[in-house]
Amino acid sequence: MSKVMKANKNKIILAILAIYGIVLLYVLFFRRIGVDYPWTYPEYLNAMHNFIPFKSVYDLFTAPVLPVSVVFRFALNFFGNILLFIPWGVLLPACFERMRFFRRFAILTLVTLIAVETIQILTMLGSFDIEDISLNMAGACIGYAIWTSRKKL
Repeated sequence: MSKVMKANKNKIILAILAIYGIVLLYVLFFRRIGVDYPWTYPEYLNAMHNFIPFKSVYDLFTAPVLPVSVVFRFALNFFGNILLFIPWGVLLPACFERMRFFRRFAILTLVTLIAVETIQILTMLGSFDIEDISLNMAGACIGYAIWTSRKKL
């Protein structure tokens, strides 16, 4: 591949990363702007956190009866959190050579996810949910595996 073609390819990948970043910012923060909670901030903090891994999975499978809408919302949240970060796992190592080492990639991703969840709870633009961190991390690792496997094809 010529240098010009490689430079153009890198610009395209960076542009895709920028667009993905804007979409991610919207999904993680901006779509909740204007949501009014009927709680004081301490009540919000108490209501909008989950530090128990896979609590929602346990709740889903131990509930005696669940409406279809609850199951649908669970599936949307579960798979949506995974799918949301697959592009992260592909684009970061594609754009940044330092992110091609899994340890660096995993540490940056984990720190970013913890920061996102913390910002969401502090700004009342979401909740702090350990499950979101786990599922987002799983999605990022799936994306990283996809990026890694493309070299072997």
